[in-house]
Amino acid sequence: MRILIALLFAVTFATTAQASDASGEKPIQHLKVADVTSMKDAKKIFIEKTAEIKGKQKLDAAELHQIHVITYTLEKSVEFFSENLKGEKQELAKEIAVVVENIHLNSENNRTEKTQKDLKEYFKLADKFIAGFKQQ
Repeated sequence: MRILIALLFAVTFATTAQASDASGEKPIQHLKVADVTSMKDAKKIFIEKTAEIKGKQKLDAAELHQIHVITYTLEKSVEFFSENLKGEKQELAKEIAVVVENIHLNSENNRTEKTQKDLKEYFKLADKFIAGFKQQ
């Protein structure tokens, strides 16, 4: 029985740790977004939402809020990739998921500098990911 409890605790802790960034923050679910159900939709959403975020240059409170809202849909796209791709593409999708989560949290909390840093990393990863679309 102790082993079972220990295993349940370990699984719960591991899942919680994966869902948060280094600060231990957890996102608040403000919006409900439909799941992405096809690779075609996931690619379209990923490209469109990445372009929308690239259009944000001021990173003032209004733009941070817009980025925060965009990340809800972007997260669904990246989640689809993480679950349905294999190998290096899947690993890259998982890496992108962590960065998108950080963007979500930092934009939600009006952290301009941290959001800007995360966006720089995101665009580097996203460009690599999108280039893989063109090779298929």
